[in-house]
Amino acid sequence: MIRRRRSALAARAGWIRSPIARLASSQAAGAAITPRADRIIDLIELGPGRRYVDIGCGTAAYAHLLAARAGMTEPPVCVDIARGPGPVDIVAWPAQLPFRDQSVDACTCLYAIHRFDDDVVHGIGDELARLLAPGGSALVMDIAPVKSARLDALHRRLLAPGASAVDLRGWGRLAALFTECGFDAIDLVNAGPFLFPPIPRVGVLLRRAP
Repeated sequence: MIRRRRSALAARAGWIRSPIARLASSQAAGAAITPRADRIIDLIELGPGRRYVDIGCGTAAYAHLLAARAGMTEPPVCVDIARGPGPVDIVAWPAQLPFRDQSVDACTCLYAIHRFDDDVVHGIGDELARLLAPGGSALVMDIAPVKSARLDALHRRLLAPGASAVDLRGWGRLAALFTECGFDAIDLVNAGPFLFPPIPRVGVLLRRAP
């Protein structure tokens, strides 16, 4: 476990400071990769007065784009496992987040969990369930596997920069990992269509009851 964690930290730290990472994590790239920002805002009910946290933020550009488009007066709190060129507010392991219980209203974790093993992803689910306030919601989204082993291998290579290993999970595996974390509702959601790159995504909306 410790060795895997060190490998993940080293891979992410090396990638996030690179010029390519800055370009890939820009607002323009984020808007291209996940074009329906308004759909994400609606799903997590982002807006003024709600505390918003983004996990695995990269340069934090896309989280700030979402917050600005939602008309928020408070900036998002951006978390990653390594500090990069953007305004990363907190460096923390995603299964050990430094937030008080029920202190967050909305959360996103976009294209980050493929870098972690199942036990870490389950730990992320536990942390999201702990930190979400009543009525809060979190959107976890990542690249989904397909029926073609050759395409999956290609997608893993595309996602390999910044990751010590890449694991593509579908709805069934994610539902199994998050089911016992204590959420009041777990829904499969579609935040697409995705034209760039044209790879299927899986989105899971995790909610706490009001």
